[in-house]
Amino acid sequence: MQSDEEIGIGGIGLLLGGLILLCVVGVIGLGMYSSQAGSHNASKANSSEAPAPKGEAMAKIYFEINSADMPAEAGGAIETIRERATVVPNLIVLVSGYHDPSGDPKQNAALAKQRAEAARDALIAAGIPAERIRLRKPEVISGNEDLQEARRVDIRLQ
Repeated sequence: MQSDEEIGIGGIGLLLGGLILLCVVGVIGLGMYSSQAGSHNASKANSSEAPAPKGEAMAKIYFEINSADMPAEAGGAIETIRERATVVPNLIVLVSGYHDPSGDPKQNAALAKQRAEAARDALIAAGIPAERIRLRKPEVISGNEDLQEARRVDIRLQ
């Protein structure tokens, strides 16, 4: 028969073992939660809105009136962006489409978006991974600018 003292020591050992196990499980659970939250935030960052543009555009592609077809002369700009994006793989490629304030604003914004999507598609075809490309919401130029500026897409690396 065990004495009350031996049972008390055994009970304390069992209690301490249980507490240690609980702490280990808690730390592992917290680590799993943190890694899941981190991956969720990373995927949110990939699907989130594009950041504000910084600095001058590396390329400006000008489109014909009422057209979202990539101009033939855009190939050189796309290739330059691809080369620079390859050298610095952690930068995102930011694509911004523009339109003027005249006419139907919804139609103009839709055309600016189609132009930005055409530029994005050309960048992907050139070998830039889609997850590195962000499209900004179409922007309106001021009424004082050359209307050709309203038919453009700017591309930046940032």
